[in-house]
Amino acid sequence: MEGRDPPLSVTAVIPTVSPRTELTIVLDALREEALDGVIVVENGPNPVLEGREDVRVLRPGRNVGIAARNLAAREADTEFLLMLDDDSHPLPGSVEALVRAFRQDPRLGVVGGLVRDVDLQTGIETERGSTTFDWWLRAGNEGPAGETGLPAFFFPAGACMLRRDAFLEVGGFFEGYFHGGTELDLATRLLAAGWDVRYLPSAPFVHFKSATGRAKPDMLRLRVRNQLWYFYRHFPATLAARRIPAYLLFDLLESAKSHALGSWTGGIRDAWRERQRVRNTRHALPRSVVRRAEMNRGRMHLRLLADRAARLAQSGRRNA
Repeated sequence: MEGRDPPLSVTAVIPTVSPRTELTIVLDALREEALDGVIVVENGPNPVLEGREDVRVLRPGRNVGIAARNLAAREADTEFLLMLDDDSHPLPGSVEALVRAFRQDPRLGVVGGLVRDVDLQTGIETERGSTTFDWWLRAGNEGPAGETGLPAFFFPAGACMLRRDAFLEVGGFFEGYFHGGTELDLATRLLAAGWDVRYLPSAPFVHFKSATGRAKPDMLRLRVRNQLWYFYRHFPATLAARRIPAYLLFDLLESAKSHALGSWTGGIRDAWRERQRVRNTRHALPRSVVRRAEMNRGRMHLRLLADRAARLAQSGRRNA
């Protein structure tokens, strides 16, 4: 019939690494979505998958990190990939809104949704301001987003949709990172290949905040290592030489705030010791691509430092 919208053609992709009861909530919520399938990759055993006939489970036999998403993408056969975590799911209408954005922009490679961090027990959103994905993804742009969203320099891997052809064209997530910085790297490669990266705040996702999961010192260590590799892989040498000290300083302050200075020194050490992971992957991009890929990321980091300094000063006055 004329005027009928084409099928959504969406597969949901969910890596899971440990027993998480939240995955049951996620899978039940996805039953209400017009999806072509759900692929769960067991980076580690999750008992809640036992007896679930509504999902396809892939078992690589070990924790392969971000490579789990690549594995599922190769197995899927739909036009779009709905990337989720085992504790996140789209709210009603979000999948359709994301697909509409892709239909309107044939060069859209990935679009991130609004992440609402929610306490599983109370149902209350747990974070505001500069601690949220929304603050970073807007990158200072408070204007209306429209149906195709706002330009972005990264996306939340657990709350986004990817055009599968674009994703596979650029090689998917860079598996050498394992975790941390993978979204920024993929966004940069998509932009370099002529695809766009955007943020659609009218497509909300719930993310259940939990005290479990990776320890922050471990994530900081991976972030420091992977950020160094990111600059090595993509930036002209002279530009990398300017950016690396600035971002190392930011991560040093972050590590100090978290009482995890060993993560900072360990990340730098790991970047050198494990350099074989990025050997022969360097491809310096034109400065025009780097400018689009970075947008105003540096200014956002400066704003974040100013925001945290103001909070510390306010806290100090209250305690005086």
